[in-house]
Amino acid sequence: MRCWSDEAGMAAIKYIKGDATRPEAWGNAIIAHICNDSGKWGKGFVVALSRRWPEPEAKYRAWYKDRERTSSGFKLGAVRFVGVKTIDTVLNPDKKVWVANMIAQHGIRSAENPTPIRYGALSTALQHIAEFAKKNDASVYMPKIGSGLAGGNWGTIERLIIEALVDQDVSVTVCEL
Repeated sequence: MRCWSDEAGMAAIKYIKGDATRPEAWGNAIIAHICNDSGKWGKGFVVALSRRWPEPEAKYRAWYKDRERTSSGFKLGAVRFVGVKTIDTVLNPDKKVWVANMIAQHGIRSAENPTPIRYGALSTALQHIAEFAKKNDASVYMPKIGSGLAGGNWGTIERLIIEALVDQDVSVTVCEL
């Protein structure tokens, strides 16, 4: 395990080797990840999510499908929280785990769109997660969001996470396989 530290030496983001779909939190947990705004689901971290739970994918697809018929809020910067069951939540009904589907990627990565991440949308989505985490006394787990298929720069993403979550006293753990 390694932690990023700020200038005062205070731990800000905890980095661990592990699976972000298996949060090691004592209390409530949010598993945060980035989704695109084009209704595509099937590569990257979402494959691991779908293997564990069908609900996050089903809710994302329904949210995308309803985007034009209703004011579903499906747009860059939006987040939907999907409750999932883990062994911990079955054994302890007071514990909750949510998957946060963050819309922070415009389209999918291609030669014409090499960097589909939208940092402003990610910042907005992370602020929504901070509010939800504080309201629900939850910690946040994630892979290195946005730095894979979304083409983002991890240093930039890390700063956004610190500003939106860590600086708001939300515990963040980044899981690296």
